[in-house]
Amino acid sequence: MESTKTQSVSGIINLKLLIEYDGKNYFGWQRQKNERSIQQAIEERLSVLLPGEKVTLTGAGRTDAGVHAYGQCANFKIEKSRIEKAGLSRILVSLNALLPDDIVIKQIKKVPAEFHARYSAKSREYIYRLTEIKRAIEGDRLLQLKSSFDIKAAKSFCRLIKGNHSFRSLCKNKEDEHDFRSIVYTCDVKRRKDGIIEFTISANRFLHSMVRAIVGAMLKVASGSLSKEEFIKKFNNGDEIKIQYVPAKALFLSKVTY
Repeated sequence: MESTKTQSVSGIINLKLLIEYDGKNYFGWQRQKNERSIQQAIEERLSVLLPGEKVTLTGAGRTDAGVHAYGQCANFKIEKSRIEKAGLSRILVSLNALLPDDIVIKQIKKVPAEFHARYSAKSREYIYRLTEIKRAIEGDRLLQLKSSFDIKAAKSFCRLIKGNHSFRSLCKNKEDEHDFRSIVYTCDVKRRKDGIIEFTISANRFLHSMVRAIVGAMLKVASGSLSKEEFIKKFNNGDEIKIQYVPAKALFLSKVTY
C-alpha cells in the first residue's frame, strides 16, 4: 500500500499559471454561479485541452468585477502523464488559442507540490491610475478626477498607510479573522511623464475593496475635503470614514511575489 501511495503522489505535478487579463467584461476572478469569471473561462478551456479532467484553479487573489491584472497567479494539480503527452509549451500555445482575447496565459511552469498560489504568496501589488484631463486613448482604464489633486498631500497620505494597521475603516468586510490587519510594505503615488497619476501599493493581504477605499480616502485628503488629522483619528480608531469607493476600471493587480 505504501509503494502505491508514493507512486500516486509522485505521479501528480503542480502547475503555476501567470495570467494577464482585462477584467472589463468579467464579474471578477472567482467562479460565479450566473456570471462570467476569469477562473471559469480558463478552467473551461483547460478541460477542453485535458478531456476527462475537472481542473480547479487556485488564484492568488480574488479580484473584484472589472479589475484587471498583469500578473495574476494560479495553480492546479494534475496527473504528470497527461502533461507529458502534450508538453507545457504546446499546452500554453493551445490554451491561449482557445481563450478570448482579453485573457492571456503568459507562462505555465512546474512548481513544488506544496506551492499554493494564495497561501504561498508573500505580497501582492496593485496599481490604480488616474487622470486630471479627459483622454480618448485608454480613458476607459483611468479615473478622471473631478476635483483638485495636491500630490504632496497625497504622498503624505501614502506614508500614513505604510506599516501594520487595522483597515476596518477602509474595506467592505464586516468580519475578519485577522482583525482587519494588513502589513503594507509599499505605498506611493507619482505623476508620470505623460501626466497620468499612478498609485501603487503592496501588502501581505488585501481586504475586500481595500485598495479602492484607500484611493478614495487619498483623493479626499488630496482635494482638501478631508484633513490629514481627521483621517488619522478615524483610521486609528477604526471609525467609519465617509469616502467613495473608486471604480474598479482603473485598478490592476500588477504582481504577486513568492
